[in-house]
Amino acid sequence: MTKVTHLALLCAFVAIGLLISPVLAVEAAPGEHIYRYLDHAQDHPDVDGNMIVWEDDRNGDKDIYFGTIDGFREAPGYTGERITADPARQERPSISGNYIVWQDNRHGNPDIYLYDRLNATETQLTTCTGRQWLPAISGNYVAWYDDSSGRTTIVLYDIAGKTVKDVIDCDARTTIPGASIEFKPALSEKYVAWVEDEDARVRYYDIAAGTIAGTVSTSMAVQCWPSLSGSLLVWEDYRDGNAEIYMFDLDNPSGNEQQITSDASDQVAPAISGRIIAWEDNRDKGPDETDGRGIYLYDLASGKELSVKLPDENYDEHFYPAVSGNTVVWQRGATPNSNLYIFVYEPDVPVDPALTDITVTPSSATLMVGETKGFVATALDQDGNAMPGIDIAWSSSDPIVGAIDDDGVFTALVAGTATVTAASGDIAGTATVTVSDEEPVLTGLNVTPPRATLAAGDSLKFIVTARDQNGNVMPAGAVAWTSSDPAAGTIDDDGVFTALAAGTATVTATSGEVAATAAVTVIAAEPEFGMVVLSPPEVTLETGDTLQFEAVAFNSYGETVPAAALTWASSDPAAGTIDDDGVFTALAAGTTTVTAASGDIAGTAVVTVSSDEPVLSRIVITPPAITLNAGDEETFVATAYDQHGTAMPADAVAWASSDPAAGTIDDGGLFIALDAGTTTITATADGITGAADVTVVRPAPGVVVSPPAITLDEGETWLFTATLVDPEDDALFSGVVAWSSHDETVGTIDEDGFFTALSEGAVTITATIDGSGEIGTAVVTVRPASAFPARIAISPSDFTIAAGQDLRLTATVYDQYGDEMPGVAVAFESSDPHIGTIDDSGLFAALKDDSVVLTATAGDISGSARVTVEPSLAVPATIAIEPAKAVIAPGEIREFVATVFDQRDDGMDWVRVAWSCSDAAIGTIDRAGLFTAYICGTADVKARAGGVEEIATVSVTTAPIPDDPGNNDGSAGWSGSSGGGDSGPAFDAGMGESLMRGETFTFSGITTSSVDSVAITAANSIPRLMVTVKGTTAPSAAVPPDGDVYEYIEITLYWANPDDIESAVIVFTIPVDWLREHGMTPEDVGLMRYVGGVWQPLDTVFLGEEDGAYRFRATTPGFSTFAIAAVAPENTTVTPEATATPGGEANTTINATAEPMATATTVPVTTAPAAPLVYAPFLAPLAFLLWRRRNH
Repeated sequence: MTKVTHLALLCAFVAIGLLISPVLAVEAAPGEHIYRYLDHAQDHPDVDGNMIVWEDDRNGDKDIYFGTIDGFREAPGYTGERITADPARQERPSISGNYIVWQDNRHGNPDIYLYDRLNATETQLTTCTGRQWLPAISGNYVAWYDDSSGRTTIVLYDIAGKTVKDVIDCDARTTIPGASIEFKPALSEKYVAWVEDEDARVRYYDIAAGTIAGTVSTSMAVQCWPSLSGSLLVWEDYRDGNAEIYMFDLDNPSGNEQQITSDASDQVAPAISGRIIAWEDNRDKGPDETDGRGIYLYDLASGKELSVKLPDENYDEHFYPAVSGNTVVWQRGATPNSNLYIFVYEPDVPVDPALTDITVTPSSATLMVGETKGFVATALDQDGNAMPGIDIAWSSSDPIVGAIDDDGVFTALVAGTATVTAASGDIAGTATVTVSDEEPVLTGLNVTPPRATLAAGDSLKFIVTARDQNGNVMPAGAVAWTSSDPAAGTIDDDGVFTALAAGTATVTATSGEVAATAAVTVIAAEPEFGMVVLSPPEVTLETGDTLQFEAVAFNSYGETVPAAALTWASSDPAAGTIDDDGVFTALAAGTTTVTAASGDIAGTAVVTVSSDEPVLSRIVITPPAITLNAGDEETFVATAYDQHGTAMPADAVAWASSDPAAGTIDDGGLFIALDAGTTTITATADGITGAADVTVVRPAPGVVVSPPAITLDEGETWLFTATLVDPEDDALFSGVVAWSSHDETVGTIDEDGFFTALSEGAVTITATIDGSGEIGTAVVTVRPASAFPARIAISPSDFTIAAGQDLRLTATVYDQYGDEMPGVAVAFESSDPHIGTIDDSGLFAALKDDSVVLTATAGDISGSARVTVEPSLAVPATIAIEPAKAVIAPGEIREFVATVFDQRDDGMDWVRVAWSCSDAAIGTIDRAGLFTAYICGTADVKARAGGVEEIATVSVTTAPIPDDPGNNDGSAGWSGSSGGGDSGPAFDAGMGESLMRGETFTFSGITTSSVDSVAITAANSIPRLMVTVKGTTAPSAAVPPDGDVYEYIEITLYWANPDDIESAVIVFTIPVDWLREHGMTPEDVGLMRYVGGVWQPLDTVFLGEEDGAYRFRATTPGFSTFAIAAVAPENTTVTPEATATPGGEANTTINATAEPMATATTVPVTTAPAAPLVYAPFLAPLAFLLWRRRNH
């Protein structure tokens, strides 16, 4: 490692360092450290989930290696596996899922290579001239630098499409300022980001739009080393002289960038994934104050900056962090002494709690004289968690007004105000108590839950809470309950609502003149089925075949249920029909869809019925064998049979003799025996051939029987002839012939020479010619006529089935005549038992997805069927709940969203989850996932689907918002008091729900300030929001704005992300008399917003005069403390723009010229400032001079 010492500025550094307050130690990140010292150098690692890749020179030149975190964790000798083996250098790998990319020098200039771990295949992605280098991969996209055009462009490659998606028209800078160290383009599934060489600023490209979107910051300072996770982009930024980390959400281009780090040292090489940002940080030195470099992270979820690994040796340096999920991987040490370091962040690992705060609940109370009130003190540790067992000392600031005992019970004595304090050591919390001597009067009701979703048949008990004029709970008296739509549901006198039919109803609780409401949505009763799957989903049958379909039914929660109540149907009854039991009968060639349905839920399967047209499959020649005398003639007969063994007409049959010297045959099958020898007679039609054997002999003198030998089947007949021949082969006599059979059990012959075959065997027939004394013989072979197996057909012959399912096949044996042979046993066999097995009864069990051939065998014949096994039926395997943890206040509603995934991690949108809460006293959750908090405490929210469950945790605690916000049909307006002698409200609050993008929520009727209304327009969908308005004082650190201030107002947003707010319009009034007293006109009035330590003038429009007050409208990008001020023209440049309104008012827009506001919002960090702000002008130039960047 390299040691660099700066002496030139040492004195200045020490002198000014005396002005710097000591830096507080940053909390160490909890988690698991895995460090393996491997041979040679391991550089530039990347990580995705459990998988790590890096460059490794253990074999000489650099290779790409792959390993897993579990491998390093479980086996100390584990060194990973080698991915590349080419002798050239392979460097700078990146990994995403099954894919690894790197730059490869095997062809001279660097090229980009892709490795598919699933198929163990390597692909060269680039073949261009020039350099292609520093690839990054995310999902199916790869991005890299390319200088083949003379400029450094960025190529975006689509792995799935196997093509270049775009070449981004840029000229990228690839090295850090003042050094040769290179960084990659940033890539996510949505964006590409890089540093443009022209101005060293980060720009980004929208992949979906296919366009360059622009810069990410208005700052003109040098930027470097971008990293992306989804839409979140982080980079190095030098606007303050040293390198700091900034972040920006590309999905919200109108939002503000966030400053992540602010330490005076350098923070460089950031990497982001999900909630974690990691970087190199040189604020820490080695044991001897030598140079060192550590790894830090920032947790976006908790807002904490944490140290991951600090230098624990002199010159100990840690480089190039990569992040995936909660895992950070980096290179420890410089080449050639570098190694892999792995850290698994465990944010939930407990650390020793320390008391840091005490909260008192309620924070304020108003009591009548003589009443008592119990206060609760909650001790909190550094993470905001409750600490039990802490001794609390209670006290009252005015024992005359009221006293408090050791248990926190306050007794009101006389009218007045007292502060209740709960203390433990130096840590204390307070609450304000106002004691009144007025009688309690019912002023408000609150119905809990304020809204609910029920299914028809469900019931839910609503609870009403009554409050007096001071906001204290009091008896509600006689409460009357009503439902606005009794058809949707009814409610009884005890507040129990019974859902009857789909619809919406407003539940109203009334006591005297005071009423409150809750909204109820009733959905239809759960359908019996959520999904039906048929097995097999695809099948091929032959005409006449039958098949039993199986239906697997799931309810709405992904659980299997009996599938009895299903209606079966065939889309084409001409092709096939299906009965009520799911048995399909194939009738005619065609394709039909089989449906099993229950209401709107149906499962389908496709059946293909093959054609039943006869197809020539064999030809049989009769006789199959015969012996003829030379000169004899015989006619052969060819019989054609189809695939079922049925005789059928054949097209023109071509006859042939294999030895024309022995005999010839014509087109009609007439054979003429010519000379002694043997020949094979063939009959061919449509590529099918039958054969018969013919033997030709020269007869000896005497009686010649023709044919001298023949083979017949049982039942067949044949006409024999006998002729007396002299030695010259001349026929001498053909008179009366006497015929006889030597075995009439085999066959008989009549007086005319007609032989009838009776049974299997061989028999000699004799011919005797009267008057000659000569005899002749012939031999007849009789074959059995009993059927023998000739063909096996399997049904179904082609089908698709899901793994885990089974189907029974049938094998039908046919004889030579095409008739079924039911008594023949067949043996079934699977070509691959790993894919599926089949037993002797034909039951096929599908095991894993692939293709397999099933064979049925009987003797020497067989038949087969082809099976496609698909992945197993999708069933719920995991559930993800968002949010996994929630902290809300009593009375609040929080929506939980559960996503169900199957065993292949595919979403199951059709599956509902059953919600439940572990403690109904703390809160309840309805079918829609809406949790309503009742009292403080902790409860588990459980989502169940199929056989899996997932749990989220809800902590109900006093929130930093006005007590008891109440609800009024989702757009409530209400007021609260912070105590004191004034019984009037100190704030106004309004709530809105279910805002879609572009919709506007308007909160009006505000009485506690000069603001009449606040209209909020949503930039994204907002489930719910609350906004509070109250009069206040100027921020303690703020310099008052120019001019005269009429009022300070604090407007605060709750429950919604400020980034989801597009804009807000504030309408306010000023008395005419006040302006006159100050010598101002309406054109001098403007609304100012306090942000970033300065007052930001807002565009303000004068609307007109009404009831002795001037009305104005101002637009703000966010909420904070506001000032209504009148500024003289010499202090503010105004440009009135008058327009006429339909009502005749004059609208004047006042454009105030002011210094531009800072757009960066600093994220809270856990370190103290390095120096007071007063020294910042002096330290900034020095920090720039001291700035040193590593060069290794």
